[in-house]
Amino acid sequence: MTVEVRLKEIRNERGISQNELARRLEMSLANVQKIEYGKAKSIPLETLDKLCQILECEVGDLLVRVPDSNDGSSKKEQKLVQVVDEVKEDKISNFNSQSINANEMIAA
Repeated sequence: MTVEVRLKEIRNERGISQNELARRLEMSLANVQKIEYGKAKSIPLETLDKLCQILECEVGDLLVRVPDSNDGSSKKEQKLVQVVDEVKEDKISNFNSQSINANEMIAA
């Protein structure tokens, strides 16, 4: 069982850039990126608390337990699937935003 940090998803939902988050956390951009990309070895409780305050969420929203794969796929393959899913999600979100903007322009 591993723990996944959903910082990028929540940060994007809130419309906060990595730079802005780093500034508000009083932390380097590199450290925010380490947390976001799952490269941080640990996250201090104080940092988790600040993240939750800034992002207006609970620790359980940020940290999600992910069961180990029973299908024999490697961590690298699992990460690739995760990245592909995130790209799809971003494209759908961008498409929906563009559709809304187009509809607003037509209505005007």
